[in-house]
Amino acid sequence: MTIIPSRGRYAPSPTGPLHLGNLRTALVAWLHTRLAGGQFILRIEDLDQTRSRAECIEQIIEDLRWIGLDWDEGPDMCGPGVPYLQSQRTAFYEAAFTQLRNARRVYPCYCSRKDVALAANAPHGRENSSIYPGTCRPLASDTAPPSGRVGAWRYRVHNNTIEVLDQIRGPLLQTLDVEVGDFVVRRADRLYAYQLAVAVDDALMGITDVVRGADLLDSTPRQVELLNSLGLPLPRYWHIPLMTDALGRRLSKRDGDQGVTALRLQGRAPECVVGHLAASLGLIPREEPLSTGDLLAQLSSASLRERLIAAASEPSQVSHGPAA
Repeated sequence: MTIIPSRGRYAPSPTGPLHLGNLRTALVAWLHTRLAGGQFILRIEDLDQTRSRAECIEQIIEDLRWIGLDWDEGPDMCGPGVPYLQSQRTAFYEAAFTQLRNARRVYPCYCSRKDVALAANAPHGRENSSIYPGTCRPLASDTAPPSGRVGAWRYRVHNNTIEVLDQIRGPLLQTLDVEVGDFVVRRADRLYAYQLAVAVDDALMGITDVVRGADLLDSTPRQVELLNSLGLPLPRYWHIPLMTDALGRRLSKRDGDQGVTALRLQGRAPECVVGHLAASLGLIPREEPLSTGDLLAQLSSASLRERLIAAASEPSQVSHGPAA
């Protein structure tokens, strides 16, 4: 049996400074890959140029290196998966989109959000207003658009149930047509949607293990469906608990939660931040300063997974702590 070398990744969006929750996810992804003896990739998800900020890319790299993380491929070095900025990978998404279009798995949609909401509120409409009712499904791909409308493109889901075996949270079953509906793969502004871009990137970069926050678990079946349709390999998924503040609120860039750069400029030692993050997930029994190398030496692949499973089962006990 051929053993495929482990390849992990961390893929932040440069829409603001990393907060401690972002950094914790990066740390766990790095630990998982290094414990498996694999290669670690840094990919920048800057596809949405209206929200991405170029200066944040350099800031992200500085913050990750400051805490003691390293990578084998990324935007600051060469590698077989180049380029490592999503904004430079549009040709790959276009090729995947063309494949789906030729297979009649996608169709143009000219509905606005208001149209979708009105259809959901109509008699016999769907109870969940966020699920697209399929209004434009019957249209041919070359149908002339309504006056003044620019179409998005939706993936045509079938009546099938996708099963994802998450390595931390166990099996997830999702019936796409009932729980999700036809979802957008290319927006009206021709920007490719996250679901398509991330699935294509992970496959083409040979990612074997995707370690990311639990907020992305629900979207995983859509990525699995796209990968299956494109004939691309599936990675293993590891969805770790989100970091929260003392009130149980998840950390967020938009809410202005303290960034890693601010801690660095305040003179905090990276070892103190690593110890805080490790203790907040139960990776070490008590909070104490230690380097990423020290933390790596204390864990094995098996013990890391065991502690992540325990953290996911009792998130209230380990998801937050005192400020680093």
